[in-house]
This record gives sequence, C-alpha cells and structure tokens, in this order.
Amino acid sequence: MAARSSAPVIGALCGTSNPNESSSTSSKDTASESGPFSAHHWSISTGYRYQRSHRHFVGTTEQTQREKLGTEVVNDINLFDVGLTYKFNPRWSITLSVPIMNAKRIYDHELFKVFLHIPNAPDQVTHSTGIGDVGLSAQFWVIRPPSETGHNLAFSFGTVFPTGDYRVKDTVQTVTGPQTVYVDQSIQLGAGGYGISLGSQAYQRVGRAVLYASGTYLITPQESNGTPNASLAGVKIAPNPLTSTMSIPDQYLADGGVAYPFPGVRGLAVKAGLRYEGVKVRDLIGGSLGFRRPGYALSVEPGFQYERAKDTWSLNVPIAVQRNRKRSVPDLLQGKAGDAAFADYLITVGYSRSF
Repeated sequence: MAARSSAPVIGALCGTSNPNESSSTSSKDTASESGPFSAHHWSISTGYRYQRSHRHFVGTTEQTQREKLGTEVVNDINLFDVGLTYKFNPRWSITLSVPIMNAKRIYDHELFKVFLHIPNAPDQVTHSTGIGDVGLSAQFWVIRPPSETGHNLAFSFGTVFPTGDYRVKDTVQTVTGPQTVYVDQSIQLGAGGYGISLGSQAYQRVGRAVLYASGTYLITPQESNGTPNASLAGVKIAPNPLTSTMSIPDQYLADGGVAYPFPGVRGLAVKAGLRYEGVKVRDLIGGSLGFRRPGYALSVEPGFQYERAKDTWSLNVPIAVQRNRKRSVPDLLQGKAGDAAFADYLITVGYSRSF
C-alpha cells in the first residue's frame, strides 16, 4: 500500500523538478500519456515489508524485564505484496492485490521456565508461509490528473476476500515430544472473514515541496473465525469462553508528511513523515469478542522515492516512537490487561512499473 499511495507525491514533484520546463499543452499531453497517471492502462507493483517484533508492552509501558529475563516472544515477518492495476481513464482505476507472507514466531525456553514453571522445555518455533487475504479495490481522483492546481484528492473502496489460511498449524518440540499446534494469531496467513476496505489519499504542492497524506481502514463485520486460540503445546490453560477463538479485528493505517525533490537528481524525492497503524479495540460493524491484541504504533517515517520513465522505486523505514497495547473487550470485561510485542522499526520497499 505504501508504494501505491506514494505515486501522487512523485507525480506532483515531477512538475516542479525543472522550473524551466514548458507548461504548454503538448507537455501536459505527454505527461498524461506516459507519467504516473498514465491512462495506458496497466501497472504492476511489488512491495516488501520486514518487521521483527520483540518489545513487549502493556498499554504504553514497556515490559523491559522480558529482555533481561530472556522471555521475549519474537515474531520475524516477511510480507510481500503483488498488485495489478488497470486504469480505465486518468481518474478511475481498479487494483488486485495479492499478499504473500513468510513468518516465524519463537517462544524461548526461558519463558516456559520463568512464567510457566516448566523446566527443561525446548524453544517452540512455529512457522507460516503462503498467500494471505486477496484484495480488490477501485479508486478515483476528484480532479482529473495531472492536476494544474497542484493538489488532488482520491478515494478508494473495495473488498478483502478470505483466501488466506486462518487455521495454520505447525509441529513444535515439547518436553513430551513433538506436538502439532495452531500458530499464533499474529502469524496466521488470513483473518478468516470478508472485509470492506475504505481509503483516501491527497497531496498539496507548496513551492517545490509536496505535502502528502493517505489512510486506509479495513472493516471486518464477522466477529470470530472459529480457530482455537491455543499456540503453546504442553501448556494446560483453563479455557476462557471470551477468548477461546481468534477474533477478526478491524485494522487501520495512516501516514502523512512532506516530500522534496533531491537537488541535482531528476525524479528523486526525499520524504519525512509520520505513520500510525494498529488494530481496533471495537469493530465498527459486528462484535468484538474473541482473542485479539488491539493497539497501535506511531512512527517517524523517513524515506525516498525515485521515478525513471515508467518505473518507480521507494524505500521507507518507519521508526517507532510510541507503542500502545490497548485492552481488548474481553480484557475490559475481566479487568485484565494483556501484552503484545512491537517492532522497533519496519523496512518497506516498493517497485511499480506502468505499461
């Protein structure tokens, strides 16, 4: 999503990269034929996101003792995304997005020893690999690109289909031998329900700089997918009817900032902004019971984008400045507060080509 949402930034900057460039009709026509808003008609994009989540938080308070005790639970997630876009005209387009995930979750043996009083337990490592939930969305620009006013606003809407496996299992080692378990919700390939995606993006040119913003919200009407919330083999925990199955939570992402053309390199823009993403405590539609880890991460997001002819590259490295594991609805009902592991930073890389 980050790579696709950045297109207007590059498109707006290209018009200011050369102040002596002609603004004649022929120049505008050429831009609309071959630029980032090309109506000829297809584009393909690939994205990659890496994160290592291991910092445990309850609310905004970090559980620093987890690192000292060696009881951190660690997620290593590699998420790829392939998107195919068809432009009906410069204003309207439709995009098919296919995510592919490879993830690993590690429960260190010290966690079993310190918290669960199980000595000599081996590390439990679970994996998941495969296609996630496929999305199909349409987008339209309020002003026909390229905008002569130096600003524009787009809206998108679509559907996310439950194509990803939401009952992934893996075999782990325990003190009594190998056992097969459902992997944790955080590395399940799919959510297990249909979703409605709503989004918007906008930019405003100010001199040679461009202010940009984008946001996406995923509505998930279904409350639970029925997958048992049990990821630790050999650990007996009394079942809790409020959290016995995995919830299907709403999710959101917003970012915004400023981009500026890099001096002397046409098509290159440097960016600085904020990124805000998370999981809702309560869904907009449907119930909110079942197991979920709601909360958010607020990050500063430096990056750059480079456009050459029909190709666009991007790199962003959001660095977390605030993390908050909020209390879920079952937490609130029971007077509890759960924890969650967050990453210190993300790495997102994008590439797109129009043809």
